[in-house]
Amino acid sequence: MSTFDLYPVEKHWWSFTDYRAVLDTVRRLGARRVLEFGPGSSTLALVEGGADQIDTCEDDPKWYDVHRSRVGRQFAPVVTVHRYTWADPLSIPELDARRYDLALIDGPHDTPRRPVVLDYCMARCSAVLIPTEDYKVSSPPLRPHIHRVAAEYGAALEIWDTGPTSGSFALLMNESRS
Repeated sequence: MSTFDLYPVEKHWWSFTDYRAVLDTVRRLGARRVLEFGPGSSTLALVEGGADQIDTCEDDPKWYDVHRSRVGRQFAPVVTVHRYTWADPLSIPELDARRYDLALIDGPHDTPRRPVVLDYCMARCSAVLIPTEDYKVSSPPLRPHIHRVAAEYGAALEIWDTGPTSGSFALLMNESRS
């Protein structure tokens, strides 16, 4: 049985342990302004954790419409869903100048793009939380990139296991953005 207000039923793509990792991180950091990539169940954890401004980003037009009608409407004005287009380096004009307490990178599900998103978030956020997805054998491993980015930014790095869905989460505490 769930102890979560907004996520009462565990789904195969997002475990209770994953949800708890996000919820606890938001509460531990006291994160109020959050930048998220990949809206959905993770957005619920951000809301339940106490974030009061969430800019969540979606690159797929179909999912953008779905999430805008689900979380965007249900949790307005806390959650704003933004549509963006891929580029390297990434730019989202309406968000580029903003600063955040925390970024959660739960998307895109095309893992090879996550390093670009991690770089974007490190330039704007005091902390970044990202699933390592160690269980995905076919994906390029994210851990080496996470370690490189942490070293590049002088960020403190914590990694903890959450089980088969996300594998583990990495939290980068960006001292240059604190």
